[in-house]
Amino acid sequence: MNDALFFSDADGAGSALPERHEIEDRYKWKLEKIFPDWDSWETCFAEIEAELPSIAELRGTLSGSGSALLGAIESIHAVRRKLEKALVFAGMKSDEDTRIGENTGRKGRISSLGVGYAEATSWFESELLEIEPARLKELLAEEPGLALFEHFIEDIQRAREHTLPAEQEALLASAGLMSRGAGAVFNALDNADLRFGEMEDETGEKIELTKARYYKFIKSPDRRVRQAAYESFLDSYGAVKNTLAANLDANVKNHVFYAQARKHEGTLESALHPDAVPPAVFHSLVESVTRGIDTIHRYTDLKKRVLKLDPLREYDLSVPLFTKGEFRFEYDEACAMLQDAFAPLGPDYVATVKQGIDDGWIDVHENAGKRSGGYSNGVYDTPPYILLNWADQLGDTFTLAHELGHSMHSFLAAGHQPYVYGDYPIFTAEVASTFNELLLMDYLLKKTEDRDRKLFLLDYHLSQINNTVFRQTMFAEFELQIHRLGEQGQTLTADSAGELYQGLLNKYWGPAVRFDTERSPLTWSRIPHFFYNFYVYQYATAYSGAVALSRKVLAGGESEREQYLDILRSGCSKYPVETVRLGGVDLASTQPMSDVIDLFGALVDQVEELLD
Repeated sequence: MNDALFFSDADGAGSALPERHEIEDRYKWKLEKIFPDWDSWETCFAEIEAELPSIAELRGTLSGSGSALLGAIESIHAVRRKLEKALVFAGMKSDEDTRIGENTGRKGRISSLGVGYAEATSWFESELLEIEPARLKELLAEEPGLALFEHFIEDIQRAREHTLPAEQEALLASAGLMSRGAGAVFNALDNADLRFGEMEDETGEKIELTKARYYKFIKSPDRRVRQAAYESFLDSYGAVKNTLAANLDANVKNHVFYAQARKHEGTLESALHPDAVPPAVFHSLVESVTRGIDTIHRYTDLKKRVLKLDPLREYDLSVPLFTKGEFRFEYDEACAMLQDAFAPLGPDYVATVKQGIDDGWIDVHENAGKRSGGYSNGVYDTPPYILLNWADQLGDTFTLAHELGHSMHSFLAAGHQPYVYGDYPIFTAEVASTFNELLLMDYLLKKTEDRDRKLFLLDYHLSQINNTVFRQTMFAEFELQIHRLGEQGQTLTADSAGELYQGLLNKYWGPAVRFDTERSPLTWSRIPHFFYNFYVYQYATAYSGAVALSRKVLAGGESEREQYLDILRSGCSKYPVETVRLGGVDLASTQPMSDVIDLFGALVDQVEELLD
């Protein structure tokens, strides 16, 4: 690849966004493959609405016969398939131009119908759990068609020992809204009520600090701006630290209550239960990172050296090391390059990616009213669509690689699994998306000869691993610590939370960083992830799985490639950890994270070699 192709100037900066009809059709997704028009969507809506009463009438029939159980499952799934199509169509049509009120209204209508579906089917799992194991075995034996649904039924049955008598379940269900209170309080304070004061930007202009501006300023090359943003931001949280601590304590006590009520060993086991993830996966993640902590400290030492900052402060950790070699791609150029980067996954994978690009999977450019950001969306009976807002930045190319990973996962799962197993959990979803980003990074590093560009890429890669793996593991370890306090009956306070968090900051970033003893202990107070109930460990685990798998594929042959593709083809026909084992990677072991730490260290080595 010619390095000259790495650059493409962004034209028209500051010009008004085009209206949607002004964008070429080849850069717009083809949603007519779901419904040709809104009339067809309305017909589907009416069908779903008419079928919901018959679904509710199936209540009480499951234990009658094997055929009755099979018929109920198939009827529920048939309605859900229609509902899913109607939901994604309305959602994506609304995202095309959020200013169109009719589309927003349709999105609201189908969402309300989705609530109706949930109500009409809410009895199913409880009634299935009420069937005695011996009777359930009889039903499976008498109806051969139920063989397809054995894993589906088993997954529901896993909840048997954690399911309470009907009256107690009803009581827990009625407390559901209250259980979300702490998260709702934090969200309201964090996104609506909290104000972050004023500061001077790079030009010396006094402006109001917002969350969006904070994330921009904390990467500013002007250290004065970084420090001002950091101090103003954390001072705002610090002003309400006791309220935030009490709220987080309430959230932890909520998790403790539900874990105990459902007879789980602890809050971690309770949170991991829905995906059947062994606690060993979580613990091996934290233990492996702890053993490799010196490698992370090498990275902070590198930052201190390159940035020529002594001491290095917390507000210096996010600033890029190298900006001179920044480069970018135009969309068509990126698409061609990604097909080359994905070559290790075989010609069929690459041909499908090309087909998706050419055949209307992707909505590329920003237009007036279009939803921001990017995502992969679609269901079993639709193409796996992708929304982008392309700006020719390198990050856009990585976003496209990431979303194509999700879309190809969806395509292969739907192509190889029946509907009941055609989806996948977040645990494996992020493996597929991150894997593609790693292939892209490997390709770019091999093709790049220019020293500055290579340093830029290496810094990008190091930052990605640091934020996705090490920082998320630090969050996960903090979650574990505060939940253990809750399980011991202790109350979390601003001081105790700050002491725990400061200990982790010291552990993860090491002696190269000097922390602000007043503000650094407050960092926990601004992290919304702590209300997600042991969610963020999955980012780190998925990344470690993707690194281990990509190394096997890049160093191997057809067998390793097919093992990886079997993960994508499996959908949710197996539990997540078992699915990843199809590729020869055991996430309950220390090896995947050891691979990440080795990769991280090798990247630091490359930077140091280029600098020497």
